[in-house]
Amino acid sequence: MGWLRTAVGAALIVAPKVPLRISGGGEPIGTSVLLMRTIGIRDLVLGFGAVAAARSSDVTGARHWTSAALASDSLDTATSLGSFRSIGTRGSIIAAVLPFTFACGDLWVLRQSPGHAENLNQ
Repeated sequence: MGWLRTAVGAALIVAPKVPLRISGGGEPIGTSVLLMRTIGIRDLVLGFGAVAAARSSDVTGARHWTSAALASDSLDTATSLGSFRSIGTRGSIIAAVLPFTFACGDLWVLRQSPGHAENLNQ
C-alpha cells in the first residue's frame, strides 16, 4: 500500500489535471490543480513513511504510518460523501471511491501486520 500511495501521490503532483478531467468537471482551474497537488504531496509523504518504516522492519512505525493513512482516507471518504449538496450525489460518490478503496487497503494491511492479534487482546 505504501508503494501504491507513493505512486498515486507522484502522479497527482506531476499530472494533477488528469483526475480532474476524468471526473468530468471541464477544464481544471488553478485552485483545483493546487488541491490535487497538495493531495499528491500528502499521499507521497504517507506512502514514503510507510515504505521506509516497513523496510526498516519497524512494525510499530509501519502500523503508525498505515493508521495515519487510514485516518486520512476515512476522513476523505466521509468529507466526499458529505459534500453531496454542493457537488451533487454523483460527484460525491465519484470523489469517495478512491479514498474508500485506499481505506479498505489500509485496513487489510493493518489486519495482516504482525502484532494485529496482540493489539486486539489489549
